[in-house]
Parts: sequence; structure tokens; C-alpha cells
Amino acid sequence: MPSTSLLFAGDPVEEGHGLHAVVSTEPGVDLPLRREIWQRSGAEALLVPPLVRLIGDRGDRRIVVGEARVAVTADGGTSVAFLVQSVWRESTGWQQDTESGGLTEAVVGSLAEPAHRIDGDPKAKAVTVAKALAEASRDEVTRLRGLRYEVERQVADLLAQRRSTALRSLLAQIIELSMALSRARDHARAAVREGLWIGLWDADTYRANRGEQVDGSNPWTATHRAALRHCEAMDVELAEEVARLHALLSSMSTFAVAQDGEAQQRFNMAAAAAAAGLGLPALILSLYGADSFLPFSFDRAWRALLPIALTALVAVVVALRRMPGRATVRHYLVAAGLVAALVCVLLVAGLLAPVG
Repeated sequence: MPSTSLLFAGDPVEEGHGLHAVVSTEPGVDLPLRREIWQRSGAEALLVPPLVRLIGDRGDRRIVVGEARVAVTADGGTSVAFLVQSVWRESTGWQQDTESGGLTEAVVGSLAEPAHRIDGDPKAKAVTVAKALAEASRDEVTRLRGLRYEVERQVADLLAQRRSTALRSLLAQIIELSMALSRARDHARAAVREGLWIGLWDADTYRANRGEQVDGSNPWTATHRAALRHCEAMDVELAEEVARLHALLSSMSTFAVAQDGEAQQRFNMAAAAAAAGLGLPALILSLYGADSFLPFSFDRAWRALLPIALTALVAVVVALRRMPGRATVRHYLVAAGLVAALVCVLLVAGLLAPVG
């Protein structure tokens, strides 16, 4: 339901800044019928800047991508409709979300800054609000860049084996973030191309800010031009972020191939260690015979099992030293535990062996 909220008044609220507007959330559309929307609105001025917000607390954040439709009537009444095209939620990794509950309150809560003095006639108000929304969306790119830094940190931790992040999940997050930023860039480029829809009701300002010569200019032309500059900067910065995410994705694909090779090498080394640890003692026992040791007594057991334990321990230590990556104390302890378990199994089997 539409509600009245205070926008761009600063945090804390600055006297003489911001305005109260009727805000609502609507589904976005890819190809809006601009002329029909303008005529149906009944407003004196209507502008559509891009809308990009990162809302929520860490672990449950959402990226909101779309547009904002600013309409100001002849009596100064202002309404702002958030035309949400896509939402990405951070739950178990970034993924596109179909739920839009609570978006209006969350988006309004994030639009206290940048503070603006919003006054003048309806057209001046519309241009100023649109410029504030464009500037707020551009400022949000800095926070979106922080998401890329977080992904790069996860990649670094994965490469250094400081955490066991699933590679497939990390690749999916990079793709989802790239999709979100690309969508946001599309809206910024459309805003620049269409002049925020100002051509519907002020063709002179539209042409002036496209570099065409016109007779005279309106007092809000400079503000409108500033809004377009924010959209242009937003387009450039988002393009850089998308390029970096694609480069990171390519690097991760290369790493995935290398990781598969290392896994195969580890398996081969483990198989070689197991073969050496079990095969050599078995060969020795087959040469000299095990009948004289069986069934085990505690006096005979150590003489039969000591060579097996030493050979298996040497084999696993050599395998750990030659495996890719850095072997830690935990790896050596696990290897010693496996050798001890093998010796215990052989001891129990020897003790239970039937008398020949």
C-alpha cells in the first residue's frame, strides 16, 4: 500500500532538506510505454532515474535493481514508485529472489542520503528528486564493490586452503552478482539515453543536455545535467565491476581445472602409499612365511607387526611430503592414526587365527 515518507532529508535530519512523498513498489517492466504512462499519471512532471539499493544486514542482504518513477502534480504533490525489476538475496549465497515483501520500507529507509533541498515549482521538484535518486544509486555502487571484495576474499581463502568453501557455490555467486550489476548498468544506460524521460514534457532541456543548441534554458537544466552525469558515472563504474567479476570467473575456471589435477595427483599418491605400506610387508611375510608367527602371542606379535608398521609409516610420510599443497600437523596425526588402526586390525586377526 502507498505510504507517505520523508526522503533525502539527511541522517540525522537536516532542517530545510528533503520532502514528503507518497511511495510505493510496483513490478518493473522491460519496455515501458512512456507516453501512455505519462498521460495516465496526470502529473505535471515525470522522471524515471535508475534505482539500485543494497539493503538489509550482513547475511540477509538484498540487492534491489530497477527504476524509480517520480511524478509531481501541479499542486506540488509528489509520488515515488519503485519499479523493481529484480531482487537478489544473500541467504546461502547470492541468488535471485521472487519475494518482494517489505521492500518499500527497506528502500525508503536507505534513501535518507544524500540530503537535498527540494523546493520550487513542480518541474524543479521532480528534477531535484530524480537527481537525488540518481546520485544515491551511484553512491550505492561503492557498497556493491564491497561485495566483489568479499567474493575475492573467499577465493583467496579457498586457494590458501584456509576454509572449505565449495567451488561450485562460489562460481554461482560470482555469476549471480555479475547478473545483478549488469542489470543495474542496463538501467543506468537507459536513463542516459532517454534523458530520464524529460523529453516527454521539456524537449528543450532534453536537447540541451544532449549537446544540441536551443534558445534559452530552464532553471533546472543544470540539475538535470548533473543527474545524467551520475547515471553516466554509474554506467562506467558498473562496467568495471562486471569486467572484474568476469575476469575472476575466468580465473576460477582455470583454478577448477588445476584443482581437479591436484585431486587426481593426491589420489595417485595415496594409492601408491597404501600399496607400499601393505605390499612390502606382505611380500616379506610371503618370503619367510607367517606360519611360525600364527596364532599371535604378545611375544611374537611385535616381531611380525613392527616391520609392517614402520614400512606403512614411512610410505605415508613420503606420500604426504610429495602431495600438492602444504601438509599440516593434523595430516601427519591422521596418517599415524591410520597406520595404528591397520596394525590393530592385523593384531586382532593374528590373535584370532586358528591353530594350524
